[in-house]
Amino acid sequence: MKIQDIVVEIDAEISRLQQVKALLTGTSTTEMRKPGQLANARFAGKARTRRTLSAEARERIAAAQRARWAKSKKGVKKAARSTAAVSTAKKAPAVGLRAKSKKKRTLSAGARARIAAAQRARWAKVRKAAKKAASAKVAKKSAPAKKAVPAKRAGASKTKAPVAPAAPATPVKAAS
Repeated sequence: MKIQDIVVEIDAEISRLQQVKALLTGTSTTEMRKPGQLANARFAGKARTRRTLSAEARERIAAAQRARWAKSKKGVKKAARSTAAVSTAKKAPAVGLRAKSKKKRTLSAGARARIAAAQRARWAKVRKAAKKAASAKVAKKSAPAKKAVPAKRAGASKTKAPVAPAAPATPVKAAS
């Protein structure tokens, strides 16, 4: 006998004993089961297999769920109309089912074109300003730098005039 078969038999026996205990104490077996275990004792040791649905069955289930959602949304809309909350609901941001039921808003081709043109104009303006700043920076580098003029010469003419040498001092004769 394989170890796995022994473990399966032990699990089956444990589940049977738990059922007997549940019958004697009056509690249900679902409380005692571990998650993932089958409720029926005859499947206790068997591995759980997943069943697959056909595409047709999935579509029927999906259609039924869509119908339930539509019904619940319709009920929400009727309730909103019947109360005085309609005026405040328009002012307040939409939440919950109301937000999902709104139709998605899209821009027309003309509106998109106008927005694109305005954005291109903005970027052209930015590029023009950047180009102007760059050319000013280049012009500033290429211009010769002016030297600072000393304070004494600030009022003097910019051309250099020859300065006459000072006349020699003549001795003054003393009066006798």
